[in-house]
Amino acid sequence: MSVDVKKDPSGLFIVSIKGIFTDSDRKEMESSARAVIGRTRTIHVLLLADAFSGWSKKGDWGNLDFMNEYDPVMEKIAVVADEKWRDEMLMYLGAGLRRAAVSFFPSRSEDKARAWLQGRYES
Repeated sequence: MSVDVKKDPSGLFIVSIKGIFTDSDRKEMESSARAVIGRTRTIHVLLLADAFSGWSKKGDWGNLDFMNEYDPVMEKIAVVADEKWRDEMLMYLGAGLRRAAVSFFPSRSEDKARAWLQGRYES
């Protein structure tokens, strides 16, 4: 599995995940995100998961500490992944249960996801 978290010049937080997502990857992603987020007032996240293969069975997948800590400043989360992961991704991201708006975009729709994050596209 590979996880990369960065902030692009526009202020957008980009998280890329590939392969099988493990609990160790989750912890690494959260640690990296904490370091990159810093004192940002609002957060828009682009989750790129085109090469995503699923979640490992072992892990503390019910841990909501990161979500609870950062949800007050998250405004939007866009995920780009294969359509087969739509329901699971939206469930994992807590769509409908958190303050942040969460929207799914099928593979090869990164431009639409970015436009939605910038308020230029309705999902």
